[in-house]
Amino acid sequence: MDNNHSKSPLSGKKIAMFVLYAIIAVFLFITVLSFNDIDEIIAQLKNADFKYILCAAGTTLVYLALYPLSLCILARAKQCRAKSSVTYSIAMTEHFFNGITPLATGGQPFQAHQFSRAKVKLADSTGLLLANLLIYMLVTTGFSLTGLFFFDELTAYIDKGWIPIIIIGYSLNFSVLVIEIILGTSKTVRKWIVKFIYWLCKFRMFKKLEPKAEEFAVYLEQVQDAFKLLIRKKKYFITAIITKILSFAFLYASSYFILLALNVEIEPYFFLALCGTSFAITGVGFIPTPGGSGAVEGSTAQVFKSIIMWVSGGTVIVLDAEAIAGGVMMIWRLLSYYMVMLISLGFYIGLEIYFKKRKNAEIAEENAENITEE
Repeated sequence: MDNNHSKSPLSGKKIAMFVLYAIIAVFLFITVLSFNDIDEIIAQLKNADFKYILCAAGTTLVYLALYPLSLCILARAKQCRAKSSVTYSIAMTEHFFNGITPLATGGQPFQAHQFSRAKVKLADSTGLLLANLLIYMLVTTGFSLTGLFFFDELTAYIDKGWIPIIIIGYSLNFSVLVIEIILGTSKTVRKWIVKFIYWLCKFRMFKKLEPKAEEFAVYLEQVQDAFKLLIRKKKYFITAIITKILSFAFLYASSYFILLALNVEIEPYFFLALCGTSFAITGVGFIPTPGGSGAVEGSTAQVFKSIIMWVSGGTVIVLDAEAIAGGVMMIWRLLSYYMVMLISLGFYIGLEIYFKKRKNAEIAEENAENITEE
């Protein structure tokens, strides 16, 4: 019997890694808060309207519930072997693994691994995840482009050192979108990659890759075929995009309710708050810390400060605006990152338990068949 079946869903090594990343994220969160007047932030939080904080938590939960639907829709279009409930759970784990890895790179590899455990071919799952990532990039880039229409309002009162960071972040974000489309559709680029692999195999240190080079070439072709097939199924693809738009609209809207909770007169400026949140996140998406910790807190605090100053017509003094913005950032980050990560971790644990039980059932069935044959 395979010894892996007796292992717990979370090994000691995995738990240690998760704890380390959590400590880093919390440390960076506290570090950013230390740059502000903590006493003033706490004073603002004491006067917060709790019902609006509950509204923000509710919109964040709606975001979470809607987020996996795009992957489920694409999986249905691809006639994926995995059950819808399993696909939904796999999609939910993305938040946790993106949140604990630098540049949010852990989600898709882990999802591909989980799909393989659900008997989905790697090429099919990679094409599926690439198409889903494209939808994610199209939607988040679309929101961030809309945010540029409010550039003056969102940057009027931020520290000017953040402007170059935001420009770099936007440029890199759009570049990733273009590269992803090229990788998913260009036969020429695929051939270049394969030629590069064969060229590497000429060197002694890469000789061991030579037997796998042909398999890799076939794999890339299958990935692109799966990717193109999903894009051509326009009904499914457009529906998946709509669900993702709604999902992120709810996420970004949570900041509107948090601003209301801290008595900011934001009522007529719902769309400004929504686009401002997207704007702040896009600007620091390239920062290589787990979940963008440190950078996201800093950028959102700056953008929220600018929004507060702008909607008040400059009547709020800077120190008060910074304290309110710090409170908004703190609540928003706790909901959109830490709460989301915790729920996503729960889905991961549930998946591990599910696959363990299924494997044990398969082993029991095999043993029963062997006994019958004897």
